[in-house]
Amino acid sequence: MITLRNNNLTMEISEVGAEIHSLYNTQTDVQYIFDGNPVFWPRHTPLLFPVTGPLADGTVEAKGKTYTMPVNGFARDLNFKTTQEKPYEATFVLCSDDRTRAFYPFEFSLTVTHTLFENGYTSKAVIKAEEQLYCTFGWHPAFSLNMNGNDAPLESYYVQFEKKESADRLYPVNGVFARQERFLDDQDILKLTREELDKGPIVLNGLKSRYVSLKSRNGKAGVTIDRGELPTLVIWTKEKVDAPYVCVEPMYSFQDATRKRDLSEMEGMMHLKAGESRTFSNTFTVF
Repeated sequence: MITLRNNNLTMEISEVGAEIHSLYNTQTDVQYIFDGNPVFWPRHTPLLFPVTGPLADGTVEAKGKTYTMPVNGFARDLNFKTTQEKPYEATFVLCSDDRTRAFYPFEFSLTVTHTLFENGYTSKAVIKAEEQLYCTFGWHPAFSLNMNGNDAPLESYYVQFEKKESADRLYPVNGVFARQERFLDDQDILKLTREELDKGPIVLNGLKSRYVSLKSRNGKAGVTIDRGELPTLVIWTKEKVDAPYVCVEPMYSFQDATRKRDLSEMEGMMHLKAGESRTFSNTFTVF
């Protein structure tokens, strides 16, 4: 585990998936990241690569062959190599090798840098194609509902958008999207409820707001997310249980299980030519 520190915050990062496990404010005694209790979900802030979302039969096709692909990709479960470690910043890299080629036959590197600030952090991912490839990407941070104490249940939380939004909501039913039209109807506040989140992830596309904030009516702690160049926003918590977290996830895309299996034809995929790279940098400001 890599530990970053400054005057206000301490961050712990695992080399498995380059995943942030903890973001703790030493001045206010607030833990912002879910603790990964396996009763609810054994993760904290996984990154999603090279696919996001459900697949029809857990497989993809590429270069004329069929490959098993985990939901949301394999990168979150593999060890990255630490290439730089400073008191406030750490860089990790995953390069194609025999582990990745079992799922994905392309040559690539995925470099992730987490930089700690006094009031939050920036996560940057650089995807470099060593050959022509197809992929997507997303961050999947789980924020602890307990950052506002035990008296702040999910229903006390809301997502505030920078601008008023009108958008349909997609959510997968048995892996296939259902559509809830005008889920956002000229509004900048989305109140979170178990009823809506028990339907599955709230998938939003076409938002105008670059900045979205998770806040609670029962406390002052929260987080503002700079979505940067990631156009899809997903809001999720484990269904049918009182899980003590909610995920607010900026993604490049999130598709359902009806998409084509061939990665070169799959909806929502980036196409990178040999030597090309794509960078996503997203800042999470806590308060």
